[in-house]
This record gives sequence, structure tokens and C-alpha cells, in this order.
Amino acid sequence: MKSNRSFIWVLAVASLALLVLFLVASSVAAGPPSARAGDAAGARTAWSSGWVSINRDETLSFTHNLGRTPEEYAVELWFRDTDGGMGINRYGYGGLEATGAWYGAHWQNLTDNTIQVYRQPDDVAADMIRILVWVPPTTPDYDSGWTDIDPGQTLTLSHDLAITATDLTVAVWFSGTLGIHHYAYGGLAIDAPPALRGAYWHNLTDTSVQVTRQADDTDVEQIRVTVVQATTPDYDSLVALGAWQSIAPGTVFTFTHGLAWSPDMLLVRGECYDPTPGGLGLHHKYGGGNHDSTVGWQGTHIQNLTRNTVTIARQANDSVCPQSRVIIIRRRVQTYLPLVLRSF
Repeated sequence: MKSNRSFIWVLAVASLALLVLFLVASSVAAGPPSARAGDAAGARTAWSSGWVSINRDETLSFTHNLGRTPEEYAVELWFRDTDGGMGINRYGYGGLEATGAWYGAHWQNLTDNTIQVYRQPDDVAADMIRILVWVPPTTPDYDSGWTDIDPGQTLTLSHDLAITATDLTVAVWFSGTLGIHHYAYGGLAIDAPPALRGAYWHNLTDTSVQVTRQADDTDVEQIRVTVVQATTPDYDSLVALGAWQSIAPGTVFTFTHGLAWSPDMLLVRGECYDPTPGGLGLHHKYGGGNHDSTVGWQGTHIQNLTRNTVTIARQANDSVCPQSRVIIIRRRVQTYLPLVLRSF
């Protein structure tokens, strides 16, 4: 059922802006499920699950007990492949289906005090998950509020910030049958019977951004979009390499960020750029990867995040992400950034 919510600020997906830090009690290594933080008044403002094992086709319910409204929170979810070669990754983020097999994981049903993570039944890369929830103290430069969107509809949202698009970061949350969630983030094609689910943002410019809900989607009744002006990251591949990195379909590219920092304390954002006329421009379509029976494997995902490197893998038949960018901020010991970097 669609609803309008009053909200303060939360950024559920990738953001680099507004570098304001606040105290947290978790350590550099992944902490226990009780990891928490306090603000100046002593109220709890952050919680971490630490690295937790999750079975295929399992839903884990976590009680973070922060006691705020969901719209006040930031959320970050990572996967760890313990028996393959992807390491810390986001393969299949939001869910991925291919010829009847289901991969990936997503978060859902965020409430005042709880959140859930579901792992798909055939997944190979999310043997462990780590989810963090916290209360950022800042507000976005633009906030659309919860906005209705119909299946097959593209909304053009005017943020009017007049700031170069590569200096902006976009976050999108969904609301619908799974509560506040990220199921089918980036878009999800189902092979049989054919269906297109989910939603994604694209065509970010200095004054506007677009969001498209897939034609057969049943779970994204509303979207909320925020746009913020980015601060200077510790690593930006556009600066380090001098350009967007071209990655051929079916290949990987390893970015050497050289920060020598615990990967559990790195906030990583990946973006795609489609320069073709009438294309998607700067976007997050098929973040995590996608399989379509008519075109094959599409999209891009992050994998093998380490102290000094991170890899972007482009799917074999991809046509939407010919160029990629990686941005990284180091999270200091006992500090959290107010804005989470939700990557591919």
C-alpha cells in the first residue's frame, strides 16, 4: 500500500558528500552484532552486524534498536565470498536471475528497530554478509521525498544544483511490498516467464536525474531520491587515471587505490558512464549484474576489495557500462561517515 512518510535525512546508497564524522564503537575489523555508537548526548546512533554467515534461501532478521524512524537511517550491505574468488564483493546486489537460478542478496523491511537481509537460493558470492545501520547528522542538497512511480514509468527529477554531474552523488531507496528495501536495485530481468523488475537511476546531469521503474515490477511503489555535492575522496579513479576507465565486455579491471586501509573501513562507490547519444549517461543500471534471455549477461559489479585494490568486473554481453569509475573514502577508526557509499 502506498504511503507518504515524513522523514529526516538518510542515504541508503552511494554517497560521498558532506564529510561529517561521528563517534562509533566498532573497530577496524568487523565487530560483533552488538557493535554500536553514541552521539554527543549519549544516544545510540550506529549499529553493525559484523560479518555473519548466511545460508542460501535464508532471511536474517537483525535488531539494531536505534529507535528512530527508518527515514533517518543510512544502510550499507557488503558480501563476502569464502569459497570462491570474489572476496569482498557486491555480485548480484539486489538479486540476479539466470535461466531459473537466483543469485545475490538484498536488504529489506527496514523499520525503527529492525532490518532483514535475504540471500537468493542459488547464490555463490554472499557466504557472509555485513550490514550497518546508522543515523547521519546531515541533510541532502536535494531530497525528492517519497514519490509514486508506475511500472514502466521514467521520472525526471530536477535537483537544480547547477553542479557538474561527476561532483554529485545519487541515492535511491524503494518502498513497497517489502517495506523500505533494495530488492531489484539496478533492475532485474527474469528469463522465464520474461519479466523486468526493480528500478534504477540514470542520466544524471548538473540539474536533473532520472529514475526508471521496470515494466513488470511489483515491489517498487514509491522511490526516494537524494542528491548531494561530493566532497574530495581519498581515491578517485577519474583523478588517478585522468579519465573514465574503459573495460571490455567479459573482462575485469583492478584499480590500485593504494590506501593501505582495512577493507572493512573503506566506503566504495562505483559508477557507470554510457556516452552513446540517447544512452544512459551517468547511471547505476544493472548494478550487481543482470541476465536477460534476449541479450545475455549485462551490468558490472565490484569484487575483491582489499587494503590497496578493488576490481570491477564487466559482464560478457554488457552494453550499458562501457566506462567505469571508482571513488573511495577511508573511514577512520571509531568513526563513521554520515553518508554511505552504495556501489554497483
